[in-house]
Amino acid sequence: MNREYPRRLLVLLGGLAVSAVGITMMLQANIGLEPWSVLQQGMSKSFGITYGTAAMIVGAVVVAAAFLCGESFGLGTLANIFVCPLFIDLLLYLDWIPLMESLPAGLVMLLAGMELLALGTWLYMKSGLGSGPRDALMVVLARKTRRSVGFCRSSVEILAIAVGFLLGGQVGVGTVITGVGIGPLFNLNFALLHFRAAEVRQENVAETFRNLCVRQ
Repeated sequence: MNREYPRRLLVLLGGLAVSAVGITMMLQANIGLEPWSVLQQGMSKSFGITYGTAAMIVGAVVVAAAFLCGESFGLGTLANIFVCPLFIDLLLYLDWIPLMESLPAGLVMLLAGMELLALGTWLYMKSGLGSGPRDALMVVLARKTRRSVGFCRSSVEILAIAVGFLLGGQVGVGTVITGVGIGPLFNLNFALLHFRAAEVRQENVAETFRNLCVRQ
């Protein structure tokens, strides 16, 4: 096995764990969710499934759509779909993060969760084992429609909010804050950490499998 992979896998799992804590805090802030969480919470309420199961379904559909359009995916992409939601469901089950009952407390919880999500994203992207499923979809849509990635992301997120709201997902001030603030917060964190996401080559599954099989 390539000797660098145990470290990279630990970085990936650490990033997913930190992201899961951040997402759980944003859920428990109870003042409105980010677009994809609105959809996933709505699915959870309407279909009687856990939030994590809904996140797995959405992530799998998104990656399948991107793959059919010619976009590859990596081990980290699959872990993002299946491992991170398991962490979230476990945290919700253990009830270690309390549900906020006031707007000020909810705002503090939401902002802290956003920061942890940014740090978790930095870690799993740093591993170079595959980008998140939604990132792959945005790239495909931009290429197919010849629109900017930002336009495609905004369009898809508005659709996710609308469908999620109709299914019972929570829309509120937190939805606005995350919609406006997550991008700049990620950019700020990446700048402070001297991390250039676009320069990190993300391996696909086949490449990772070949490298894991290389004997040192």
